[in-house]
Amino acid sequence: MSGLEIMDYNTQQVQRQAQKAEKEEKEVTEEGGEPQPQEDVIVITHQMQLELPKGADKSNVKVIENLISRRIDIRIPGADENYIYDYMVLGESGDMESLDYSSEGGSGTVALTMDKAVEADYSFDEEYLYLDFFSPRELHDRIVVVDAGHGGGAPGAVAGTHYEKNITLGIVQYLKAYFDEADDASIGVYYTRLDDSNPSLSERVGLANDLQADLFLSVHINSLKGNTGVEGVEVMYNELAPDTAFDTQDFAQICLDEEVAALGAKKRSIINGNKIYIIRHSAAPVALVEVGFMNNPNELARLVDPGYQQKAAKGLYQALLKSLDRLDES
Repeated sequence: MSGLEIMDYNTQQVQRQAQKAEKEEKEVTEEGGEPQPQEDVIVITHQMQLELPKGADKSNVKVIENLISRRIDIRIPGADENYIYDYMVLGESGDMESLDYSSEGGSGTVALTMDKAVEADYSFDEEYLYLDFFSPRELHDRIVVVDAGHGGGAPGAVAGTHYEKNITLGIVQYLKAYFDEADDASIGVYYTRLDDSNPSLSERVGLANDLQADLFLSVHINSLKGNTGVEGVEVMYNELAPDTAFDTQDFAQICLDEEVAALGAKKRSIINGNKIYIIRHSAAPVALVEVGFMNNPNELARLVDPGYQQKAAKGLYQALLKSLDRLDES
């Protein structure tokens, strides 16, 4: 449904509710009973209000957010193919582009497509699920987007049975654990992937730009054919970005220094990266960290070790915190 169609649909829902109340009162009167007082027509107090099916277990209702696709799925147990017609689904969010509904296996899904990346805050009462939508900028002072390179059918560099996509994901999952443990609401940290999926390059950098991120970090593993002795950390940045008080070159240098310190690895350098799509298109200071070289057997053995991945994550965590401090000072 378009925005106009959603408004028309909400009007129809309220009208249907009033007609239902009038019909029930008429039936009671015709049967000789006393008319029962009817509930008032629902007044919308939140951006979305969804009536729950009779007997639905609220603990099994799921609100699933995908900021990359700008989609919010609301999965409702006990909702059949007629749910969208039999129950109240009301909304007034100006951020909503479309509303779709599907039902399968005794459960229904209300799919909301938003016109920008938003977070959903939701609550329940006995009959309704209430949702409100907030821009991440309303919730956090600083925003960081972290990208685990490759994924899905794009394994990245390959060395025997080891794939770059799995190493980068392992590091990012440890990085997430550090931020989760810190539980600092002033910093919003968002991830392009936390599983074996493969967002497009435009989706990855698009998430950072959509969220107006302060920093965009992409994690990768290097590989150089024909030189099994090459090793160490290097970081790519956008050498063509405008110079500012704190810019992509500053961010890259901090990432290099902190990662080398955490790993005890060889320090290589920061290198030009404007030719890389996600670097070239990032509005935020961006750093693409190459943690090591998979074609070096000794370094590969370290890279696939969970303990080493955790150390790499700790270095990146420290780099992000230090960079945010520098941003606050600039």
